[in-house]
Amino acid sequence: MLLVAATTDTPTDRDVAFTQLADPAPGPALVLAEHKLRDLDWRRPDGGQLKCAAGSVRVPLWACHLDQAAGEATFFATVQWRPDVAILARFLRTTPPGIDPAELASWAAEVVQRSALVNFPVPRPGQRSSEGPEAEAKITLTGPVNPLVVARLLRDHLPATGVPVFGPTVHRRILRSDLYLPPGGGRREYAALTPRPDGTWWAKTKVLRDGRLHKSIRPADTREHALALVAEALGHPDLVHAGELNRTTWDLPSPTDRDGHWSTVTVDTTTLAPHPGALQQVEIEYGACFTAAPVTASAARIEQAVAETADRVAAVLTAHHIPHTRNGQSKIEHFLAAGDADARQ
Repeated sequence: MLLVAATTDTPTDRDVAFTQLADPAPGPALVLAEHKLRDLDWRRPDGGQLKCAAGSVRVPLWACHLDQAAGEATFFATVQWRPDVAILARFLRTTPPGIDPAELASWAAEVVQRSALVNFPVPRPGQRSSEGPEAEAKITLTGPVNPLVVARLLRDHLPATGVPVFGPTVHRRILRSDLYLPPGGGRREYAALTPRPDGTWWAKTKVLRDGRLHKSIRPADTREHALALVAEALGHPDLVHAGELNRTTWDLPSPTDRDGHWSTVTVDTTTLAPHPGALQQVEIEYGACFTAAPVTASAARIEQAVAETADRVAAVLTAHHIPHTRNGQSKIEHFLAAGDADARQ
């Protein structure tokens, strides 16, 4: 079985490494202990041997098991990463084409890029009402950076700023969403239809109204059902398709603050086809509260909790010389504004 991992030694490290594992045991998940990963024979993409520096940390990204007898390829993608273990979930079984074994890695990488979906709600222990106030902050990473390094630094350094919610688990999501906008070119509200591995869909809307964020995420059985839900939520029956939003995220909970509030911290790499380029951000979104029901917490208090977490995240980035800027620009505004600038040139 082919396993691909990323290195997380420096913020600018973009290298991946390949190795071979024994055939996986039957089941939906693949569990890889970190101490065993250290002892494997890692190779560069060109097949050359890769020497591992002392203390280097490699994080599995995906794996492909090729069963020659059955003529079947099984793919796994990382869904959780802890210091001691990585957990990969099976996301696809397919029939491989007749390719040269030397081309297996490149073919598998294309399949993962095209087909991997790891989409699940990040665990939210504590109390959070779906009708409660929403709050989020965005930090844009202004230079190319390894998102895994950022997630690792935040996991290692944020716990010193408060009481941890639970263990040092980083969750991973891979999402592909059809993006829709209301007619007329407005960018303060949008909808995203996101398929899930089980064949169902998420119907998500975001609206910025009266200076406050309103968000809705509802399950749908089919794509048509999801489209009807977002059209109803936005009040526009004829939404305009704006492109395909592709996101790879590493998510972790912030420590709780003095009032028990905590946030989901998301290291996000996003593209919006057909627009060029990628956007890397750290998003801080209100998660839940352990000490009071959300309805008793004012919107101002929740916004303050998110802002304080954003300050702590920014401090970690600054301490490790990762260039960034604080802004409230959404992904949609970023890509569409870049498209407007290109059109004017």
